[in-house]
Amino acid sequence: MKLKGISAALSAALLIFCLTGCSTTGAASSSPSSLGTAQSQGNSGNTETAGSDSTPSTAPLSADLSDSDMDTSWADSDTRITLSGSSATVSGDGATASGSVVTVTAAGTYVLSGTLDDGQIVITATNADKVRLVLNGVSITNKTGAAIYASQCDKLIVTLAEGTENALTDGGAAFQYADTANEEPNAALFSKDDLTINGTGSLTVNAGFNNGIGTKDDLLIVSGDITVNAANHGLRGNDSVTILSGSLTITAGNDGIQTNNTEDSSLGWVLIEGGAFNITAGHDGIQADTSIAISGGEFKITTGAASSSDSTSDSYKGVKATGDITFTAGSFTIESTDDSIHANGNVTIDGGTLTLSSGDDGVHADGDLTVNAGTISITEAYEGLEGSNLIITGGTMNLVTSDDALNAAGGTDQSGGAGPFGQDSFSSGGAHSITISGGDITFLAGGDGIDSNGTVSISGGTIAAIISSTSDNGAIDADGTTTFTGGTIVYGGTGTGSTPGSSSTQSYVFVSTGVTAGSEITVKKDGQVLITYTSAADSQYLALSSPGIQSGESYEVYSDGTLLTTVTAGTGSTGMGGGMGGGRGGRK
Repeated sequence: MKLKGISAALSAALLIFCLTGCSTTGAASSSPSSLGTAQSQGNSGNTETAGSDSTPSTAPLSADLSDSDMDTSWADSDTRITLSGSSATVSGDGATASGSVVTVTAAGTYVLSGTLDDGQIVITATNADKVRLVLNGVSITNKTGAAIYASQCDKLIVTLAEGTENALTDGGAAFQYADTANEEPNAALFSKDDLTINGTGSLTVNAGFNNGIGTKDDLLIVSGDITVNAANHGLRGNDSVTILSGSLTITAGNDGIQTNNTEDSSLGWVLIEGGAFNITAGHDGIQADTSIAISGGEFKITTGAASSSDSTSDSYKGVKATGDITFTAGSFTIESTDDSIHANGNVTIDGGTLTLSSGDDGVHADGDLTVNAGTISITEAYEGLEGSNLIITGGTMNLVTSDDALNAAGGTDQSGGAGPFGQDSFSSGGAHSITISGGDITFLAGGDGIDSNGTVSISGGTIAAIISSTSDNGAIDADGTTTFTGGTIVYGGTGTGSTPGSSSTQSYVFVSTGVTAGSEITVKKDGQVLITYTSAADSQYLALSSPGIQSGESYEVYSDGTLLTTVTAGTGSTGMGGGMGGGRGGRK
């Protein structure tokens, strides 16, 4: 299996291997399966996982869409607003112009065109009025405030007319709040009520004072080509942010996309169904005060780029939620100073392609981290996948880490590791576990490989777990029991680690003669190949397990076609020999 999505410099240190195994523990099959195809073995052992006892949870997210949100049309009879440098004219009802300030006071559709050198569009309708502004080729600059300020309406809908370019610029350092008590407006495009953006035109927002696009209620982006340059947050919705499609380029001094409702647990979420995103954020790329659900889109997220501080108390995460994070589809390239993906609740990956480079953890969950499908490539991280419990049922994972590759840590001691950004938090109390029933997992770890503060249980999948640490670490390191009941597994390097417990039903062979990087290791029985493995890393010790290996039987181990040793397979602690490492070594 050749690893994809990994840089050439790192791929030299990764594993290139092919493992084959039969489907039962009893006898070797005549048609071995390839590890590279990530075929899962049956769940013949204990597959229960311990759940987190106190992690936040949120009901499934859904956007409340209306016909008006999707409508981009307008009529000749709609009110026209023409902007002309330092003045504006209104043709139609519902709006008035005074110098360079246009005030909209009634529901309706208003078509804007032209340029304001120093002016503003203000909406002061009733709280039952829906107001649509069609930007039909406008440039609005307000040298002392927001370009568009909706102080009251039911909903403001901004439509970007097809084929047009539009720009909004605030007052920068000269910005003055219209409502000083509430410090509003705090964005170049601001609505105190719901805000929707649709249409196929383009919009550039330059916010030198605070946020780019903001609302005190729900922010919905249906479509459009949107560029935001903001001193603070790029997009900010107090109650929620929903993005259906569009192209968004966001450069923000603080967070790229943010929700900030901390008072209602049913609000403060981010829902993204599609779009193309290029986010460069001084702090977090996407941040939600409750949960995040992403079901599509292409994302390039860089965090910490605008920060000149070395403080590790600040947050520079790629995607961060106080509640849960769920991925079902999408393509993500994240370069983050802090965790690439971080949830104070649970993280669930049901699909998508994630390429992550992190200054701390690749993916972190205080609660459960579940991988059911998708492709995860971590090219650089302190720890790779980390949660109170790890549950892997499918997917493809290629990980390079300086410490642990897979880590389940928790309890009141919070022994989950002091990485570059300090001690990690986990759900307190309860059991902690790593449970693998499927998937294709390959990693090279500088600390422990599979590291659990509780148990490790493998009942399926294909795993190549190699460590390169010179300290007292193991490729598998569990405080509790380690159980093999299925799957095809190669683990080792500078130490193999934990011994499979007596409840294991699948056997293994142990090699302690040393394996040179690039050597092809083959396990045979009566001429039949059971496992073939090639590593780019030197390995002092290797343990190899598959359903085709029976306890008490003899197997030949070859290196590049030459007999290396003949070993007897064992189960539990029988037959493992040395090289097990020294228990829980290294940092957690």
